Amino acid sequence: MPRQKRILYPVLFMIIITIVFTSVLAIVNELAKDRIEIQSKLKQQTKILKTFNIIDSSNTTNINEQYNQKINEKTIDNISYFKAVDDGKLIGYAFIVEGSGLWGKITALIAFDSEFKTILGVDFLSHSETPGLGGRIDEEWFIEQFDNILVFENRADNLLFKPAIGSNIDSISGATLTSKAVIDLFNQQIIFILSDIKGGLQSE
Repeated sequence: MPRQKRILYPVLFMIIITIVFTSVLAIVNELAKDRIEIQSKLKQQTKILKTFNIIDSSNTTNINEQYNQKINEKTIDNISYFKAVDDGKLIGYAFIVEGSGLWGKITALIAFDSEFKTILGVDFLSHSETPGLGGRIDEEWFIEQFDNILVFENRADNLLFKPAIGSNIDSISGATLTSKAVIDLFNQQIIFILSDIKGGLQSE
């Protein structure tokens, strides 16, 4: 067999294998697309209910029904938000907020009580932070620190790292820049929501 053909056959074989595997992955991804979208939606619904602390932890198999009963998706001035009502009582409002982390965009949820005086809770929908370091913003101990924190319209630093005077949040050891990015994101959005959105929602 000529040397040129001996070289060509492995190359053609690798090209064919690559095409086959790429096609299989594309088909699998297409078939699973709807299921992925459903799971992504359920994940977001779970986190929204959780930030309001109105999720029924004994019935997590029926998240969609809980969500539809308690959450109304609304828009004001082209800004989407989530209004929570439980047993006829207005619980509060939640917003999806975005900002830059150390390695990419952070997309989070922040929920307020009905009078915008307290943060009911926060959670993270997506981020690109390093697992084991900045990625620890997903850990419960970090998220739970934001529960029931009082906020004020005339304050730019409603959230502060300990041990500063008036501080309320522990940073993540070894992930100072990610921790700061999270605090900056929430502080900026709190100011915007309280000054630019709050009035319109309370006059509904």
